Amino acid sequence: MLDFLLYTGLRVKELVIIKHSDYRNEQLKVLGKGNKIRYVFVPEFLVKYFNHSSDYLFLTRKGNKLKDTQVRTIINRKAERAGIKKTITPHTFRRSFATLLHNKGCNLTTIQKLLGHSHITTTAQYIHNDYETLYDDYSKL
Repeated sequence: MLDFLLYTGLRVKELVIIKHSDYRNEQLKVLGKGNKIRYVFVPEFLVKYFNHSSDYLFLTRKGNKLKDTQVRTIINRKAERAGIKKTITPHTFRRSFATLLHNKGCNLTTIQKLLGHSHITTTAQYIHNDYETLYDDYSKL
């Protein structure tokens, strides 16, 4: 589940409604904010979780549809077990997705489309460069 958040840039509300049937031709059909549909790519190592049934991809232990509040709880527990003091939310993974793509040289407009943003200024706010990246860019001067 955490890998899906990081490698797809999905919002938590998008993640919990994904069905196996939403995956076709190496793409995941996502119902996003404002009932907009977009398609995101799914890395090969995550494809194994799709069995093409109509069931939701992420279920509770009892087989019920997972709720976004449960995802938040899972992330909080995993962060606590890992000794991470910083607050980690599902949206943290979305911002990390944008930053990773940007650091790999991706066009801002590509990142915008993958995240489903209407405005590029929103996408730009998602990208957080570390000191090394800032210094490397500055050094090009």
